Amino acid sequence: MIAEGKKASSPIYSTWFGKPVVLLVNIRQCLVPMPCSIVGESVADVRVRVEDGWEMDVRKELIIAVEEEAVVLDTRVN
Repeated sequence: MIAEGKKASSPIYSTWFGKPVVLLVNIRQCLVPMPCSIVGESVADVRVRVEDGWEMDVRKELIIAVEEEAVVLDTRVN
């Protein structure tokens, strides 16, 4: 049986899948930026890839913000 609230829920983080992002995570009342790539989502967790071959689940309730990671391009001519 599916609870009424679960039927209407949709993936919140799906627009970020595969993109380099920075999650702002609340860990013991400290805000920690976590550069990663979002690779999946469940009802309670977001699956992130921190490095090649290293993935982990982050509880959604700990995520404060998501920002696309800014890539600094060095365009100076030497």
